[in-house]
Amino acid sequence: MNEPIQHPSWTNLILVLVGLILLLLVGMVGYTILEDWSWFEALYMTFITFSTVGFHEVRQLHPTGQLFTMFIVLTGLVLIALLSASVTSIFVRRELIMNFKSKKMKNKIQRQKNHVILCGAGDTGKTIINEFQIAREPLIVIEQSEEVISSLHEQYPHMLFVAGDATKDEVLLEAGVENARGLISALSEDRDNLFVVISARNLNHGLNIISRSVDQHTAGKMYKAGANNVVSPNLTEGMRMAATVLRPNLVGFLDVMMHDAEFELRMEEVTVPENTSFEGKTLRQIEIPQRTGLIVIAIKKTIGGKAQYIYNPQSDTKIEHGNVLIVLGNREKVERLNAHLVRVEG
Repeated sequence: MNEPIQHPSWTNLILVLVGLILLLLVGMVGYTILEDWSWFEALYMTFITFSTVGFHEVRQLHPTGQLFTMFIVLTGLVLIALLSASVTSIFVRRELIMNFKSKKMKNKIQRQKNHVILCGAGDTGKTIINEFQIAREPLIVIEQSEEVISSLHEQYPHMLFVAGDATKDEVLLEAGVENARGLISALSEDRDNLFVVISARNLNHGLNIISRSVDQHTAGKMYKAGANNVVSPNLTEGMRMAATVLRPNLVGFLDVMMHDAEFELRMEEVTVPENTSFEGKTLRQIEIPQRTGLIVIAIKKTIGGKAQYIYNPQSDTKIEHGNVLIVLGNREKVERLNAHLVRVEG
């Protein structure tokens, strides 16, 4: 097993502290022998000598004791200077590392495209982060609390974070809102979420914005401000509680499917791109279950300018670009389907 490498700054600090302890011991022994003082008097004299506080000697020193005192003073000055340098080095190095990491993270964020921004890393935000980690989708988190960011960074070392107030335009811009495909506002206050929606919509007109709204009466304002979807915890919790009583087995199955990391089946969505070899073909012809192992549960189509869902689609249902396939399976099978979709027939 490899031993952790200790940084020279900490090693120097430890050596200096050991040197100071040894100087105290040498001083105690020296004054005790040379001046015939008690151990406490020798300790006190040594301490006030190398610290150069300027107090009067414990007793009148003999010539030998005076020479010994000069040795203690010179050695103490050197050790204290080294101590100061070591402590300064540690703090400066820490500051430089933090600045380097911050700059590196900002550069990574600037290079992000089609990512999702999460505003607020509270209890709701942490659940969202976990789901994005499972889905392996790019996510940038905006959070004001440095303590929360530090804790989450330990748990998710590769996650990108922006420290700041999500209601401010400059913070959203720092998170790359102009290049993002989606934004989730999960702040605790509806007022703050409303500000985020307004700011985000002004900065990116094509952004898909999902906002949290505790008060159902605020939901209408969220939609007017530019939110695409508004989620009310009270409404969701009420429906969940009712469903748990009315359909306990179904809710139990969905819980396992959505939250158990070892459970392979998950509901995913796949958008059919342009110029795919699947376009214009039926489900029977493209054989999604046979090629990928996925089960097609529904297809979202735009008919007459309105989005409609075709549940349990028949085998003769045709696939067109822009359709969204709702499938049941694991991430590996979804990636396999995406690989088939990008292939164009020659």
